[in-house]
Amino acid sequence: MKRLGMILLFVLAVTSAFSNGVVIPQFPLEQDSGGFVMNTHNVHITVEDGIATVIIEEEFENTSTRLLEAVYLFPIPSSAVISDFTMKIGDQILKGEVLPADEAREIYQEIVAKMKDPALLEYVGTQLIRMSIYPFEPGERRQFFIEYSQPLEISSNSYSMIYPLKIDSFLSAPIGSVSVRISVPLQIAEVYSPTHPFVETTGVSGREYVFIGNDLIPNSDVALVLTSSEDEIPSSLATHWDESTNEGYFLLTLIPRIKEEIVIPKDVVFVLDISGSMYGEKIEQAKRALEQVLQMLRPGDRFALVTFDGRVHNLTGSLLDASEKAEWIEKVRRIQADGMTNIYDALQTSIDMFSKYDTGRFKALLFLTDGEPTEGITDIGRIISDATPEARARNVHLFSFGVGTGVVAELLDRLVQENAGRVSYIVEGESIEAKVTDLYRSIETPALENVTVSIENLDVRKTLPEGPYSLFSGQALRISGIYFDEGDMRVTVEGTRGGERYRYEYLFKTSKRSDSPFIERIWAQKRIAHLANLYRYDPSLTEAEKDELKLEIIALSKKFNIINEFTSYLIAPERVQTYTAGDRGGLGAAPPADSVMAAKSVAEMEQDQFVEGGSSDYTFVDGIGFTLEDGVWIQDDEEVNTLESLSLAAYSEAYFELANRSEWVAKVFALGDRIRFIYEGVLIQISDEGIQTLDELLDALDKQ
Repeated sequence: MKRLGMILLFVLAVTSAFSNGVVIPQFPLEQDSGGFVMNTHNVHITVEDGIATVIIEEEFENTSTRLLEAVYLFPIPSSAVISDFTMKIGDQILKGEVLPADEAREIYQEIVAKMKDPALLEYVGTQLIRMSIYPFEPGERRQFFIEYSQPLEISSNSYSMIYPLKIDSFLSAPIGSVSVRISVPLQIAEVYSPTHPFVETTGVSGREYVFIGNDLIPNSDVALVLTSSEDEIPSSLATHWDESTNEGYFLLTLIPRIKEEIVIPKDVVFVLDISGSMYGEKIEQAKRALEQVLQMLRPGDRFALVTFDGRVHNLTGSLLDASEKAEWIEKVRRIQADGMTNIYDALQTSIDMFSKYDTGRFKALLFLTDGEPTEGITDIGRIISDATPEARARNVHLFSFGVGTGVVAELLDRLVQENAGRVSYIVEGESIEAKVTDLYRSIETPALENVTVSIENLDVRKTLPEGPYSLFSGQALRISGIYFDEGDMRVTVEGTRGGERYRYEYLFKTSKRSDSPFIERIWAQKRIAHLANLYRYDPSLTEAEKDELKLEIIALSKKFNIINEFTSYLIAPERVQTYTAGDRGGLGAAPPADSVMAAKSVAEMEQDQFVEGGSSDYTFVDGIGFTLEDGVWIQDDEEVNTLESLSLAAYSEAYFELANRSEWVAKVFALGDRIRFIYEGVLIQISDEGIQTLDELLDALDKQ
């Protein structure tokens, strides 16, 4: 069990304002007039070749006395592709079709006017699908079925994933019954969840792990760690052959194993928007994120701080050694928000702080803003065209964070796409500090820069995303494409680390088996993202060329039933085929697969090839620091050295009782098997030995 500890913190770090699928009335209901109740929530997760196939069944009931128009919302992981979305009314299951967005909206409104039963699934932004429903009768029950495939995150010899289950305040009552079932192959030695008590059992499909709850109000998502029976998860190739077109689709997962014999020093410049719109909780969270990044700097790293409003404030003046971070943490806490937004000068100033000649250092610019440029040069194209050559000349990786709905996505998307970085959009209710520190953890140990991938011995086309790439320790690179025959595929990965060149070679075999249709949908998702990126941002395109791109996007969307800003997914009784309840046969026998992709930004779709993992020797749990010393996570508090400790055995009855008492303690336990922390004035020590039973724990706490 100890080998799981290193990645549990990352697994728990990904949360959302709400997670479970919910039905919300379009207009507020009167107090005590009832609402929507979720009667059941059943989930079946099947794992094979590093891919999780997730099938969800939910039933909602309108307990009010009014006929309602409602909206069904469901969050989807950024790397997931939906393969089935249906709605059940009585004994009928309604399936839909992808249409051009304007046409779908017009048809939906026409059917609503006739008091029929349509549902409209629309593109609404990253990691969220929305289905409009009308009418929802008093006392009526409706079921929703969703199926999606998700590449699992990889770290060392373990896979990890989050299943979204948490509900904040969208339901008027607990869920009647909840079940989460995980089916695993022999290659998985163990399944562990730090958030929910799963029981191992034998099911129809083999070995399974099951969680069951009744009258449940979920207060956390389901975090899962699946340990491989092998010492390390190998690089792999998954394929699917389409007999109708006589071509195949592949998903290539590359995991170069690089030993960190030499720690690569980093130059990190943090650029923070302090304009007036950042005032309040946003600036406070951003400051805490900056503080955490400073705490995680290693010896030999350098840092610089730049803030901007209508003017640019070069706080540090130049790159400083990490040994000076303590005094700057205090200065960060005094930063205030006010003024306009001068993005152009902020980027120019921060990029100029990197040297063109330090080739042995990894250079990262972390840029955070919540608005659009309003001061100085405000033209988006000029900002990008002037910043990119300077950043490339210095080999700077630019990581953008867009906070709220006022940011210009075109600007942030293009900055990271042109400068080998990543973008992250932070919506209302999400934690700025969690997003920033999670990304920093993933780039903390750079493995390879300027990575190129070449494929030989086989005719492959339309490989996506296009390189060059960057890789970080403990991560994988996933590439999709099309092939035309079975045979050997030779793959070469090359890149630099610390100024030295590295080369890795792999040999795989393609086949003409047709048992993994999600592989072609993953490729289609990335192809649409690539085309949409050209449509939005390529200034050289004529209007006729843009129209051709739009037509190809719509054609791919309709072929694979993928939604985006050009298309929507319509369920309408007058237009679609229906199935009786008996046709479905429960969760194990879904209707013929449709493919609806979770709506997400182009940049986030294109960067799904990155699989985050790894850990650092300093981290935070809800703002409280922990240091890793000799394999023990120790809370950063002087009282740890003065209080008398209470020892608990990891994974004992007492251990789980304490986790159930406090959500923060549960997160602390996710750090690993050996921890020293303070809880309610008591120093708790987690190790292999100590208190086992609940009675022993209660007696010990009484004596403290």
